[in-house]
Formats: sequence, C-alpha cells, structure tokens
Amino acid sequence: MHTQQGQCRGILSWSNRVSIALDIARALDYLHTVADPPVIHRDIKSSNILLVNNNHAKLADFGLCKLGHDVQTAPLTPTTIKGSLGYVDTNYLNTGLLSPKSDVYSFGVILLELVTGLKSIQGSTTIAEWTEDCRKNQNVDVLVGLLDPKLKADADLEQLKVLIELANLALLENAEARPDMKLMVDTLLSCTEDNLQPQLPV
Repeated sequence: MHTQQGQCRGILSWSNRVSIALDIARALDYLHTVADPPVIHRDIKSSNILLVNNNHAKLADFGLCKLGHDVQTAPLTPTTIKGSLGYVDTNYLNTGLLSPKSDVYSFGVILLELVTGLKSIQGSTTIAEWTEDCRKNQNVDVLVGLLDPKLKADADLEQLKVLIELANLALLENAEARPDMKLMVDTLLSCTEDNLQPQLPV
C-alpha cells in the first residue's frame, strides 16, 4: 500500500485487505504453535508482507526471528531491542521482554494500516497512538472515519468493527492480556465467508 509500485497496481479492495489480515494471522499462528521449534518473527511490518497470486499474503524476512517460546529478556540498549519503528511492541521496548505476544502487537499495527491506509509512523507518533481515541470510540461513524479514503467507504461495517476490535486487543500495553494468534484467526474466519484452508502463507 505504501510503495509507488504497489499504488500503480491499483487500490487494495476491502475484501483483499481482510484476506491479507487472515493470511498473516494464519502464518503467525503457524509460527507460534505448529512450527518446531516455535518462532517469534520479531519484525512484522507491511514491507515484510509479499502479495502473490491474486493478493494472497506471504510473510517474509526471518532475519530477526527468535526460536522457542521461552520469554527472552534483552538488556535495554538500542542495539539489543530489535524490530522496526512503529511496529515494535511497546512492552518489549520498555522491559526487554520478548514473547509471541510481541508479534501480536505488530499484527495489530498491520490491522490499522489495512484499515486506514496509513503508514506505521505519522509524523512524530505511531499509528497506534495517532488512532487511539478514534479506534476506542464506540460510535460507528467515528470508526468509519478511520477507513482509508481511497476505499470511498466501500467496506463491510461488521468486518471493520472486528478488525478494529482485534487491533485494540493486540495493542494492549499488558502483553499477557493480548489474545494469541489462534483467536485472531478464528475471529477473522468468523467474519468472512472463506473458511477454506489455503496454502500456508509463510
């Protein structure tokens, strides 16, 4: 969505965006619960999501990944905290504690990008901070106001509410309170008509 080449190919439809969210959720659920050993990706961002075969999403770039699910502590220095600005788990930034819930946080940022069409950094603030008041508002008109204007309001309202609610849960400051990716997958599946198991998106 953010590259000139991508924009030249046209606007991602709402259904494409929901499909991308589901593909990446499935990929992360696989990495966290099926892969042996489990994998914490640690660098979930829009530029590491490749669109292939009718905009199906594949997760790429495992250069910063950590193997295993044990919570890992990094000394709080700029050289040991890994990830990309705007996507890094705030709890990880503040404590050095890395867990699968750090990927969940980054996935929440991706959801906001898909909804709004905005980049992860807005001026001097993150998209999570920039959208906080609106995305936590219960007024439907306010939520619709978050939509990427290029969509011209062509989006499923119930799906929009689901994506924003999942983003809110993923971006909770308390990492343990965030849902796991299995819940993300199940929730996204429940609001889509496509319940088929696609090719693994990793």
